[in-house]
Amino acid sequence: MSRKIVFLLVLCLALLPSVQVLAGAVQEKPGSVCWPMNFAGIVLGVTNDSQVKRLLGPGRFYSKEGDTGGRYFVDKDRRATLHVVMYTDGVVGELTVSQGIDPALKGGGQGTPESLLFDPSESFGNWHALHLGSSKAEVLKNLGVPETKNNDDEWVYSTSCACEIPQHFTLFFRSERIFKIVFSAPAG
Repeated sequence: MSRKIVFLLVLCLALLPSVQVLAGAVQEKPGSVCWPMNFAGIVLGVTNDSQVKRLLGPGRFYSKEGDTGGRYFVDKDRRATLHVVMYTDGVVGELTVSQGIDPALKGGGQGTPESLLFDPSESFGNWHALHLGSSKAEVLKNLGVPETKNNDDEWVYSTSCACEIPQHFTLFFRSERIFKIVFSAPAG
């Protein structure tokens, strides 16, 4: 009986790291996460343009972005911009969430493409602990060190759970706080 208990304890201890990685408690490799790249109900590599329009409205469409176009949305308080870029078959390949109104939306006489369902305070990260305005210290505590630092204010994290297309996200900092997030699944 005691041998069985000892065997089960050893087995549990041997499997614990795998369970922690699957649960997201321990990163598989530094600078990587294991959750789907998503924001505002849009999942990279899964959601298509038709679904984006149903979720957020028509936004402002630009046909010359990505492979099949891009859409811009602002929140109801006009404090942030969501930019969605579509690639093959209209599938979303890039999402950018940034503070302020994107310069691409200024002028043109088309009005501001507000979406009531775009909430810039939506969170992301492990246990949804991060958001626009999070500090570098909060990011390091939640995600660990980035896989790549393009410079002191541009950190890149990858996902180890993407099936076909390697996905990553880039955090841009201004005054030590996130002001822009770019979720990317490069066109394949």
